[in-house]
Parts: sequence; structure tokens; C-alpha cells
Amino acid sequence: MIRINFTRIIVLIIASVFMGCGNFILPEEFENNVLGNYNAFWSEFDRYYGAMEAKHINWDSLNHVYGSRLSNSSSNKELFSALSGLLNELNDGHASLYCNEFGTFKSSRKRYRSFFSDYSTCDPEYVIKMQRLIRTKYIRSDYQAEAINGWLFFSGIILENSHRIGYLLIPTFMNESFPIEYIKKAAKTFANVESIILDLRFNGGGSTEPFVKTMNLFSTERKLFMKSKFRNGPSHRDFTPFFDHYTEPNSESVKNKPIVILMNSFTGSSSEHFILGLKSQPNTTTVGDTSVGAFSAVVDRILPNGWHYRIGAQVIYKSNGELFTDSKGNYVEGIGIPPDYYVQDKLHSIENAIDEPLKFAIDILSR
Repeated sequence: MIRINFTRIIVLIIASVFMGCGNFILPEEFENNVLGNYNAFWSEFDRYYGAMEAKHINWDSLNHVYGSRLSNSSSNKELFSALSGLLNELNDGHASLYCNEFGTFKSSRKRYRSFFSDYSTCDPEYVIKMQRLIRTKYIRSDYQAEAINGWLFFSGIILENSHRIGYLLIPTFMNESFPIEYIKKAAKTFANVESIILDLRFNGGGSTEPFVKTMNLFSTERKLFMKSKFRNGPSHRDFTPFFDHYTEPNSESVKNKPIVILMNSFTGSSSEHFILGLKSQPNTTTVGDTSVGAFSAVVDRILPNGWHYRIGAQVIYKSNGELFTDSKGNYVEGIGIPPDYYVQDKLHSIENAIDEPLKFAIDILSR
């Protein structure tokens, strides 16, 4: 495994707007024993995690709480438990820990959520059933689809009260062969509709380039929608200057049409940046449930014992430079973005051939 200086990585990341993901092992001063691995983990978050101050986290105090439980005679299970405890305190949408023996621990306190509000399940077959319902009941013409690496993108026209509403499901922003030409084709079709529904439910994000290109295809105005900073020093207050994030409509963009974005508690990461971007545009409304709350760009790291974990050094701000917070003043990492209208996905409704968030969006756009 190549050893790369993490400070240099941060600099390269800033130059390209967002952090990419890569595997990096820790410097050799951390020994491969229980305390060495614990100290490596705690120290790396202390040095590079961006949201310590934004989330009012006393990392030194937490070190005493969880580190005091361990010694070099502690078991791997006890080490995993201590590191998971630290992650749980962060409540971060991206931070996680993985090893073959114990699996994955996700920092986000939404990790136990169900796909549906009325029935506890994480069976993807129900999501497939919901998407099949959309294709067979709601889309009436111009149906198009493209399957990429197991993801099905599809679009079409919904007809309601003489209104033509363009519908596009974007299940992921993963960069592997992202079908941007298909998205452009759908956007071109939407030039002849009155309004548009963009479905980002269960879209857990992906890479920067796909979401930016897609966001710009549905943007009307060039708008500063977000600022961000990266940790770049040993203090929890050490950050780069602001980096500005803009929507950039172009000649292929669908402009000046009402847009509803469907979202839920599995809409995260790049999808949330997408939402922030389009919410800066005129006539954009969101319907569904509060998003994941996974805003920071991430880097994958490896402990001396081979365990993998994810750390984010980025903090996001509103266009006016204020920290992105919820209605209670809490930083949104781990909390998410609330929709304009709460309409949760319900399995009972799907079983009865009704997609409630989609129906609500259609009602808004066809009035």
C-alpha cells in the first residue's frame, strides 16, 4: 500500500472541489496493537475531521471516556466497540468503520431506519416494486430507460388534468458509467412539458461530476448555493478559505419550469448537494422525508491492523457564509435537509397501487 501524506491529499482535493475516495494507511508511528490502533483512529479524527466545532464535540473528553476502557490486552471486539462509540458520538452521515470480523458500524444515528414509515423493512424488492408501480401506473408516454451496473434509470411523461409532467428517476450518482447522455436526452424531452419531477428517493449519492452535470441540466440561473471549507491544520479551527459552489446552467439546460424533487431518509451525500443546488433556483419544491445528512466529502483510511474507516474534513455553509444548520441551530451533518412538504413512503400505499409522495407532487404541479 502506498503511503501518502494526508495534508497533501487535502490540498489536491480542494483543487478539485470535492474529496475523492482512496485508501491510505497510517504513518508507522502507530503500532499494530490495541492502543496503537485506538490512538491512530482518535488522532486522525482529531487532526482531520472537519465538524468538531460545528457539532460542539469535546473530542478530548471522549478520548478519556472510550480510551480509558482499553489496554493492549483488550480484545478486538472491545477495540471495535470503543471505536464505534467514538463514531456514534459524531452522528456523521459518512463516517464509518469496517472490518471482516465485525462488519460495518455507521456513525449516523439513522442507521436503523426502515425503507418505509409504516413497515419495518430494508428489503430492496419493495423499492423495486415501488419503481415498477411508477412505470406501469403513472408514466403515460415517452418512457425511456437505461440500466447501468445494476441501476435502472428511467423517465417519461405523466399526464394529469391536461398537464404534461416530466418524470425522471435518478437512483445513484455513482461515477461508473453514469448515463449523462441518457439524462440529457430526458432533459431534452422535458422541453415540451409544463413541469418536472426529479425522483432522488433511495439515491445515496456518488461522485461529484455526475451530480454537478445533472444539477446544471435543470438549473435556470447561475447561483451561489453553498460554500465549504476543509480542515488544514492541527487545531479544530484550522480551515482553508471558503470554496464557492455554483449552479452553472448551459445551452442544454431545461430552464424556467417548476420542479419537484422527491426525497426520503435514504437520499444522501451528492444527492443532498444536488438538492441544495436546485433549491437555489426559482420554482423548486421538495417533497418526501428528511434526507440522510451526509454532506462532507470523504477519504477512506486504513488502521495498522487493516480495519477501514471513513473520515470527512469538509464543513458546508450557506451562500451568506453562515453554517448550514437546522431550525434548532444544529449543524446539518447527521441531521439532513427537511423537505418543503412531508409525505413519507408507505408500503401499505404501494401495495394498494398508490405512491403517496409522487401523487402529492403531481397534485402540486397539476393545479
